[in-house]
Amino acid sequence: MPYLRFGHCPSPMLILLSAMMLISRVEGATNDLLSLELEDLSQVAVMNTAATLTATDTRHTPASMVRITREDILRSGARTLDELLDIYVPGLAYMYKLEGTQLGIRGIISDRNNKILLTVNGRNMSVKTRDGGAITERWFSTLGDIRSVTVISSPGSAVYGPGAIAGVIDIETFDSNSFEGTDFSLRGGAGEEFLSGEMRYGHKFDENTGLFFYYGMDDYSGADDAPHKLAFDMVNQPWPGGNNILIEANEDFPFRTTADNGAFEDMLRHKLHLQLDGENYSLWARYTRSGLAIPTSQHQFRYLNLENLQHTGTANQQLTLFGSYTQEISEKTRLEYSLSYLLSDVLISRYGRNSIRGGLRNWREDNATLNITAHHSPSAEQNIALGMEFIYNRFGRQGWLYEEYDDTLKTPPGSPGVPDPLEDGTEWHSNMLSFFGEYQWLMNEQWTAFAGIRLDKHRYTPWMFSPRLALIYSPDINQSYKLSYDHSVRHADDLDLYLQNQLESGKGDVEKIDHLEFIYTKTLYQKLQFDLSTYFNHHQVVSFNPEKFITEYLGTLDTFGMEAQLSYHQDRFDLYFSHAFTKQLDFDLEDPQLEEQNISASVYGYGNDLANWNNHISKLRFDYRFSNRLTWNNSLRIYWGMPGAVDMADYNRNRELPYSWERFRLPLYEDSKRAFEESLFLNTGLDYRAGRNLSIHLNAYNLLGLFDEDYNKRNYFLRTSHYRDTEPAIALRFTYRLD
Repeated sequence: MPYLRFGHCPSPMLILLSAMMLISRVEGATNDLLSLELEDLSQVAVMNTAATLTATDTRHTPASMVRITREDILRSGARTLDELLDIYVPGLAYMYKLEGTQLGIRGIISDRNNKILLTVNGRNMSVKTRDGGAITERWFSTLGDIRSVTVISSPGSAVYGPGAIAGVIDIETFDSNSFEGTDFSLRGGAGEEFLSGEMRYGHKFDENTGLFFYYGMDDYSGADDAPHKLAFDMVNQPWPGGNNILIEANEDFPFRTTADNGAFEDMLRHKLHLQLDGENYSLWARYTRSGLAIPTSQHQFRYLNLENLQHTGTANQQLTLFGSYTQEISEKTRLEYSLSYLLSDVLISRYGRNSIRGGLRNWREDNATLNITAHHSPSAEQNIALGMEFIYNRFGRQGWLYEEYDDTLKTPPGSPGVPDPLEDGTEWHSNMLSFFGEYQWLMNEQWTAFAGIRLDKHRYTPWMFSPRLALIYSPDINQSYKLSYDHSVRHADDLDLYLQNQLESGKGDVEKIDHLEFIYTKTLYQKLQFDLSTYFNHHQVVSFNPEKFITEYLGTLDTFGMEAQLSYHQDRFDLYFSHAFTKQLDFDLEDPQLEEQNISASVYGYGNDLANWNNHISKLRFDYRFSNRLTWNNSLRIYWGMPGAVDMADYNRNRELPYSWERFRLPLYEDSKRAFEESLFLNTGLDYRAGRNLSIHLNAYNLLGLFDEDYNKRNYFLRTSHYRDTEPAIALRFTYRLD
């Protein structure tokens, strides 16, 4: 039977013993209502602008949206942003991949994280050069700076601009208006080993002006013993020489690779946020340094030596400077200005400490963004937002995250269709000019309409067009009907656009999606709420073409889906359940001769499902309050299996190819299809408020792996026959607040 392995990590165990002693000395829990702190009060519902340019409440928001509060974060015990989103957001999942874990929403997932936008306080943090997208902010165990996370589970280019194909993740940090005082947090984990510390400070100078400071650091070793498997036999034949090693199907690797969820190269990960707010301005600076150790792709295990297999993964750092100012023109009109700068450094180690050209990617990019938005309310029933944005990007400069590595963006030698025109040291720039607007009309107490549009012109693309229309009907305060249409866009990564321009002297491909969604919400008895959404996507997919080694237009994909959510609240407990169903309807390749792609095997005559998605995803949360001091929190995620992955593996098994490196670029299996079947993740935890100043959180993760380690399996994107069984683990947090 699998068992919980603690390795050499005494600190969390000492913390656990200390907590038990401390709790035993604390006065028993009472039923007296503890006074709310400013942080708790900050979670009270407010007007929302995450999914719109004009302010509206959640009931009238024209999109599927989930808001995760600070209290939710603490209850979940989440050790990364990925894990937090996985617990709370219906129809969201993530998979392993060398360039970083790949997020997907409602079946839209790719070999890069560039179909989802990630923002901090509304500022786009996505990496633009290549292999990037939403890869920063996601792998920290230190989440104390986050006041809330809002996830929009539908295309959003009309509001956020190109890139919001699958959805948007908006992180809102604390500021002096939502946090005042000082607190410290110490957290440790065993099984998946880590130690982290956080400090927050908020101070109001006067009614309108205040300062907020946050610093967090973690030392994340991860789970070195997490089982690492392939669904087929493979012999490791290290080049240029060495002993052959058999990797048996569905058995743990006989050699070490990287620690599961560990930091890249055992780096210390840092996060710092400093913010000054005034009556009509906000200034903030943010620095993050993060990384994730991830095993290389399954086909690389054929020839890489054992040393290189232990040094693969990705790292990044970002420095952000942001300033905004609000000018009140009149009671009905205001102007909002923002100017920001973002420096991003990224390193991807594909083959470890290996000199193979293309195995190491290391670059820096600089981004400056100017945004001006006008808000006007001609009447109580009408709201208008109009604005413009200008973005300037500079690429190819010397990075400073890992100066010992050469800066390179080169592709491997001999890549088909790419004669490698980009020499080391090449610098180039791009820019994008955007115009956008939204009109919100409250026709009467029951009907609300939205109309929005955005136009974007990138240096290397034609004009991109993103309209949105929505109609909301609310017959009473307890129910709403929402119908929305979005046309969203995404341009290819800037390096791909630059290469296409150099090779073809033309404009790069633009990804497009037409999204139609109907949402129904109903509140029953003030304690029970039901939400149902159904949607259709017509998707013109731009993705990686392995035969040309470039990102380009691959074909059209039609999908249909439904999501149902149920929440029930009682004095003692809260219950949440969601189920998401996603189904491929049709997929057509632009090039019928293309033999490898990451979308579906249906074009080859195998099935009619997405190759990298679970058709059914269920999520359950249950919180029980023993008292005002002690709460028991539980979550269960069920991924019911990937029939489309089996289809792709069957296609690959029947291809007329030798059993070699090229065959391993797609999924395979011997006899068992267990790699593609269900995964279950069960977490539980206790939150104890030992007084006004001290809180203790004890969490246990992936508990079903104690009975069958494969219950906890998580697959790799594209090569889904490559998977890892996440380790059962525990974590303990102390948070102490100074008076």
